Formats: sequence, C-alpha cells, structure tokens
Amino acid sequence: MIKIPIVKNTLTNYLSMGVKLLQGVLVTRWLIAYLGEEYYGLWALLWSFFCYSLLLDFGFGVTAQKYTSIGIFQQDLKRYNRIISTIFSFHAVMSLIILACTVAASFFVVTLFHLDDTPAERIEYCRRCFLLFGIGSALIFPSGIFPEIMVGLHKIYQRNYVIIVSKLLELAGLLLVFACKGELLLLISFTLVLNLLTNLAMLFYIRPAIPGFRLRLWISREVFREIFQFSGFVYLCSVARLLWGRISPLLISIFCGLQEVGFFQIGSRLPNLMNQLTGPYQENITPISASFYAQGKHRALSRILVNSMRWNSFLSSGMMVGIFVFAAELIRFLFKVDQPLVLAICQLMVVSLYIGLLFRSIPERFLLMAEKHKLLSWITIWESVANFAACIVLLQFFNITCVVWAALIIKVFTTVFFIAPPMLRYLKIGVWKLLYEICFRQLAAALPLVGIALLLETFAAGSLSDFWLLVIGGSSGGLAYVGCSYWWVLSPDEKRFFRRKYLTRWRQAWRQWKGGRR
Repeated sequence: MIKIPIVKNTLTNYLSMGVKLLQGVLVTRWLIAYLGEEYYGLWALLWSFFCYSLLLDFGFGVTAQKYTSIGIFQQDLKRYNRIISTIFSFHAVMSLIILACTVAASFFVVTLFHLDDTPAERIEYCRRCFLLFGIGSALIFPSGIFPEIMVGLHKIYQRNYVIIVSKLLELAGLLLVFACKGELLLLISFTLVLNLLTNLAMLFYIRPAIPGFRLRLWISREVFREIFQFSGFVYLCSVARLLWGRISPLLISIFCGLQEVGFFQIGSRLPNLMNQLTGPYQENITPISASFYAQGKHRALSRILVNSMRWNSFLSSGMMVGIFVFAAELIRFLFKVDQPLVLAICQLMVVSLYIGLLFRSIPERFLLMAEKHKLLSWITIWESVANFAACIVLLQFFNITCVVWAALIIKVFTTVFFIAPPMLRYLKIGVWKLLYEICFRQLAAALPLVGIALLLETFAAGSLSDFWLLVIGGSSGGLAYVGCSYWWVLSPDEKRFFRRKYLTRWRQAWRQWKGGRR
C-alpha cells in the first residue's frame, strides 16, 4: 500500500488557502492606497487576461499529473521524460502564441482599457505595462507543469510550502517597492519574476523524487497523439464549465436586467465559499485514483473512494445545513442586503452544490483517471448546452431562481443516469448502502444544528443582532454537529483510532499541566 500524506496535504491546502486569502486582501488594500483605483483596475485587468491564457493549457496539466501519478517514471523513465518534454514543449509553443497576441493587442490598448480621453503619456505607460505582463506571462506559462507534477507525486504539501513562502515574499516585496516609491511597472516585474521562481523552485522537490528527470524542447508526434486523446477531453470539460459560468450572468442581464445580475452574484457568494472550503480535501483524490487504478489496486481504491465521499460529506453537510438555516442572517451581516430573491438563490444554490459535492466531486475525479474521460466530457457539454437552452426559455417567464432550479434538475438527472451507474459498479455497493454511508448519517448529525437555529429564530430573533445570532448559533451548532458526528458518522475503528491518537494525549497533557501547577 502506498503511503500518501492525505492529512498533511489537506491541512497545508487549507493553510495555503488562508494565506492566499489574507495576502489577497492586504495586496488589494495596499495597491488601491498606493496606486489609486485606476491603476489598481489596470492591475486586476492584466491578471484577468492571464487567467484566460490558461485556456491554452489544453488539459495537458492534468495529463502530466496523471502520468506522474501512475508511476511511468518508475517503469520507463525515458518514456516519461518524452511525455513531460512533449507537454513542456507544447506549452512553450503556446507561450509564443501568448507573446504574439500580447504584441498585437498592445496596439489596441486605447480600446481595451477605454483610454479615449487619456493623455498620450498615460496611454504609453499602460501599453508598456500590458507588454511587460504579457511577456512575463509567456515566460511563466511552460513552468506551470511543475506544480502539476508535484500533485502527481502526492507531494501537495511540499507544493503548498513553496506557495506559502512565495505569497509571504510577495507581501514583503510589495512593501519594499512601496517604500522605494516604485511604480506599477516595478510591481509587475517583481510579481512575475517571483511567480516564475516559485514554479522553478518545485524542481528541487521533483528531481530527488524522480531520479533521471530531464526536460528538452522536443515534441514527439506519437506521444502527442497518445496524450491528446486524454487531454483533449479534459480540455472540453474545462471550456464547457467556463463558458456556462460566464454565460449565465449574461443571460440574466439580457432577460432580466443588471439588478438581477447583482442579486444572482450576491446569492452565489456563500455557496462559492462552501465550495472553496471543501476543495482542499478533494485534490488528493485525482492522483490517488490514477495511481491505484493503474496498479490494479481496485479493492483498496474502492475503500478509499467510499471513505473520501464520507469525509467530503462530513465537511459539506455541516456547511450546507449551517448556510441554509442561517442564510438570511449571513447575507444581511456580510453584504447588508435583505432581499427575498437573494435568500432564495443562496438556499437553492447551496443545496445544488451540496448534491454536487456528495455525488459528483469525488466520482468525477475518479472517473477522469479511470479511463472514463470521454463520458465525463460529453456529460459536461450536454449539461452546459441544456442549461443554456433551459435558461433562454425559462427566463422569459420566471424570475432568476429558474436558472438555479434548471441547473439542479439537470445535475440530478445526469448524476442518477450517467455518473452513479459506473461508480456503483466499481464500488460494488448498493444505492441505499452508499446513501447511508455518505448522506443519511451526516444529515442526522446536522439535525441538532437545525434545532438550535429554530430555537434562536423563535425566542431570540428580535432581541439579538445578526452578529450575535451567528456567533451563538454557529458556535453551538458547530460543536453539536462535531459531537454528533463522532457518535453517528465515525466507524468503530475510526473512534478507536481517535481515542488512541488524540484523547489519550490530551489526557496526559492535562495531567502533566495539573501536576506542574501543584
């Protein structure tokens, strides 16, 4: 059995996410204060251009992760080096496209940035910033393969250490640039160089893990045809999801207006946060599925998948119930909005996301690495087209909640008829048994949280502010959920492990502390 640091990977994922969140908030505040809103807008727009350039990955990043996970470098190092070199070289070619598009677009910065009545000096400065960012992005793009290899090696925690150090260095560097009265061009140069060095730093972890690892600028046609059969379908999934995510607000704007777009975006904030908070655990499943499936360890992989779905459900069930019952208070406290339509969207979306987290997130990652990538791509494309058609029809007659209802019904349909059957066949488990393991027990543990919310709403809604309702309800409900989960969700073996590993240590530490006081 391969020893995989799932706990360390997950905890460092959460730590990395927390550092990124804090760093993002601080950088935003500092940049606005130092550069002003106009140049901060330019900074944000440049980053958005770079994000769209990630579409040129064509799914090869996941492909590098897969071929690393299945251990080809242990079986045939030369073939592995050819695969990674082909991917790296293809990304280098895409870098030339990024570079060419940057140079061509630089002649249209007046239109792109709406600089019609801007002095010539400022237009030229914006053009230099755009060119610098594009050239830097092109240089960074091929090195994006190294974090994917780290994931394939099950060394997510080491990748996270590098990212955390990089984000802290970025904060220190920005403060230094501000102290030296540097301008936006210097900030862009520093940030891009640091991002490149961050990706290259991961080579120090890759080389000892893969002795004989070599890269060269060379594309093998045979290898390219082989890996594109996988990466092409991964790319189709990514594009379909991206297009639907971008089109839905546009359709709402066309049929309902800008105010409804705002309501939709506010209503989606809490579900998006729930999705981010459950994501760090799920990242472990992709490389595990690839390596175990390739080695034929199907029984062990089946147990891992069921347990992963259980723990994923533990995280998502508590958050789903908590957000659902306290949605009104959360929206009023966080966004200063008291709108029934926003509340309905939030509650519908959190239920839809919950179903996806339980029955789609883990199975899709497994099926992707278990040679079911074609099935997944067609499902994703069909869902995007169906959602698009449903919204065009329904938005003419109903309010914007129909967008969420349509997505929920389509998701349930495809899950029941296309995702669940191959997953159940592989796991060799019945429907009701799986539902009991990953759904019913976790929801039962969340019932006290619902009871606490009802009691607070009945007896304290008029006397307590939203803040104190959230503090009292969230803390007491969270503790009740964790306590009930210990008895109702954990298996007997997991309870024994928890008592042996943690409770015994806590008792010993408590006794030592009491003895020291005496």
